[in-house]
Amino acid sequence: MTRLRLQKLFGLFPKNQIDALLVSSWPNVTYLSGFRSMESWIVVSPEGLYFVTDSRYLEQARKEAGGFKIILRDKKNVAEIVSDLANEKKWKTIGFEAGIATHAFYLSLVKTLGAGRLKATFDLAESLRIIKDSYEIKLLKKSAEIAVKGFHYIRKAVKPGMTEREAQGKLEYFTKSIGSEKPAFELIIAAGARSSMPHCQSNQTRIRNNDLVLVDMGVVHEGYHSDLTRPVFLGKMSALHQKIHGIVWEAQRAGIKKAGPGVPASEVDAACRNVIRKAGYAEYFGHGTGHGVGLEIHEAPGVSGKSRTILKPGMVITVEPGIYLPGKFGVRIEDMVLITEKGREVLTAGLEKEK
Repeated sequence: MTRLRLQKLFGLFPKNQIDALLVSSWPNVTYLSGFRSMESWIVVSPEGLYFVTDSRYLEQARKEAGGFKIILRDKKNVAEIVSDLANEKKWKTIGFEAGIATHAFYLSLVKTLGAGRLKATFDLAESLRIIKDSYEIKLLKKSAEIAVKGFHYIRKAVKPGMTEREAQGKLEYFTKSIGSEKPAFELIIAAGARSSMPHCQSNQTRIRNNDLVLVDMGVVHEGYHSDLTRPVFLGKMSALHQKIHGIVWEAQRAGIKKAGPGVPASEVDAACRNVIRKAGYAEYFGHGTGHGVGLEIHEAPGVSGKSRTILKPGMVITVEPGIYLPGKFGVRIEDMVLITEKGREVLTAGLEKEK
């Protein structure tokens, strides 16, 4: 699988005028080598594949980074190793991930290679990652399945008198017990008025009867993330709860229905936003409608009015409109959606949105 990905990457080299690429982004290292950890780099070219790490990860790299020659950085730093390889292979131009490299790291590369041999590159591996292959889709579906089971669990487990952090801990424990490696991000359990903050940080706030509890959750399964959001209503839904929930639900369904191959991502955003605007709540929906999901919880493509992406089969996006009323509550409904040849498939299926 990684061989095919590397061949596609090498096909981008001529246009970018590079002979080799230094990959610093850990998700990109995983995507191209199969190694699933951190503090490691790869240098790739049609002439050779090199995995740079230290002794802590040597055994793991030997098992996971098949086809790569492993170079330990115990005596030389990464810049020196790259320079040695460039001289040995007579590479004229070495690309580096300009959006990832720190200024200090760039200066170390300049010191060993010289600025003239370095070429800033942007989103080379990311442009490949945007389209998921069959293996990635399988892992994303499993990750989504675990998240859905997690939501069903917390929906029943959350009770008045429980703190947000207590509910958060129960949810994390449960998802790990059924196959999650870890949460995809810090799980959000936001009760009552705190749910009006889209990325509320859960704390010791006690959940009360008749509260709306916003649950934004996801897990990591074999490196791949999932993401879903639902409100949970404890006790009775007020008339305003019902109204806002109905608007967001309609908006989300409109966005999912719009998503499909050949559709601009901006039109998915517009489909959601138009429903909320017509209902008179446009000012209370400030964020974009969604994002890509894969080896990272937020990756390309973005789903917003600014997006220039045309959706293609193999892309996995979220559709997550919301309405947030400061001091009162917020409602967001989020699903993961796979773009298929004929339309779309909701990966986080099996959730009731009504209540």
